[in-house]
Amino acid sequence: MKKLFMVSLLVPLLTACGGNTTSTEKAACDVEPTISVYNASTEETLFNEKSVCLEEGATVLDALEATELDIESVGSDEMTYVTAIDGIQEKSAGQSSGWVYAFNGSPGDEGAGAKEVESTDIIQWRFEEDAISFFE
Repeated sequence: MKKLFMVSLLVPLLTACGGNTTSTEKAACDVEPTISVYNASTEETLFNEKSVCLEEGATVLDALEATELDIESVGSDEMTYVTAIDGIQEKSAGQSSGWVYAFNGSPGDEGAGAKEVESTDIIQWRFEEDAISFFE
């Protein structure tokens, strides 16, 4: 009787442990770039600088999506244009205001859906009152 009781307790315990191995394997990151999101017009940080877990071939846009902020965009792939992050819409701080990103300290030189990232990369999404001057 005691052996049967011990076996019945052990089986659910082993089953529960077996599930954790799978989730740990899925959590492995191919690349872990660092990202932050900042509203320069109000000097408010929306997402503090932090590494995000991404798959090989991930883009600047994938890194932004990994922040789990609410993102609105138009287009797809390399033609994706981010129109709002966390409710902050382009043109909400003037006709030239909008979202831009810096990649390793320089203005992004490709569309966010095309620029691939590596673990050493630092991405900063910024809402600028004059988005065009950000690239000058």
